[in-house]
Amino acid sequence: MNKTEELLQGAVDMHSHSGPGIFDRLLDHVEAAKDAAAAGMSALVLKDQHSMTAVPAYLINKHILPADSSLKVFGSLVLNNATGGPSEFTVEAALKYGAKIIWMPTFSAKKHKEFHAWMATQNIANTSPKASVKLLPEPHLTITGDDGKLLPQMTTICELIAAADAVLGIGHVSRPEVDAIIAEAKRCGVKRILLPHPEHIHMLTIDEMRDYASQGILLEHSYTLIYSKKLTHEYLFEMIREVGAEHSCLGSDMGQVGRPRPIQGFREFIEAMLKMGLSDEEVRLVVGGNARKLLGLEE
Repeated sequence: MNKTEELLQGAVDMHSHSGPGIFDRLLDHVEAAKDAAAAGMSALVLKDQHSMTAVPAYLINKHILPADSSLKVFGSLVLNNATGGPSEFTVEAALKYGAKIIWMPTFSAKKHKEFHAWMATQNIANTSPKASVKLLPEPHLTITGDDGKLLPQMTTICELIAAADAVLGIGHVSRPEVDAIIAEAKRCGVKRILLPHPEHIHMLTIDEMRDYASQGILLEHSYTLIYSKKLTHEYLFEMIREVGAEHSCLGSDMGQVGRPRPIQGFREFIEAMLKMGLSDEEVRLVVGGNARKLLGLEE
């Protein structure tokens, strides 16, 4: 077994965009799980912008993976318009079905729409996946009201996440919304918080990343940004080294048509980071160790 395959053992993909879905996908949930299991990964989290994925995760764990598989597949819920938006009732149902991550709005978020409108003014290509069918116009979601305060149901949502010991995923909401939901989540007893692609949409500086890391928030770097040329291996290495491997994890954020399979993203990341100077132990933390703790697989 070569070094890359060795370091893949026990890895976790917190952010897998397999299908089926309204966005065309390169591979389906079963194929993604088989890839991860064959590589010796320990966990895979399925993410769909338009539906809750706890049901396919359950079926894969029970009927597809062998009983002695080292892989555990988890489902999640994104609070976009298609799933009911920021609804405590949708969150409650998803958690009862076994969802492990509850994501704040992403593609439906007002911040997401504004960010991509800004990108257009800068002549930066929008490489986000597009729906394969025509969809209804959707309102731009926020988790705060006109007064800037969190919507009332956000307290109940945080309480539900805390009671389930699940993970709060910070989606594509604005910086004031990020700070407000983190504060409320902590007040409600949420212990597990994941901030995705701090280098994209949130556009955090390294000092700001350090600040969130100091609050016990795990920073998830999105490998798919390498393929859209919105991230370089050099900056990825710099963020991990400057903020700390102990505060960082890798999410493939992959499954898009025209890009490699998610497992290939993990292999490329490992090879690139080793060449740039991360130690074996740092790589292990980023590709698996930190995420396993966040998911409660290790304490």
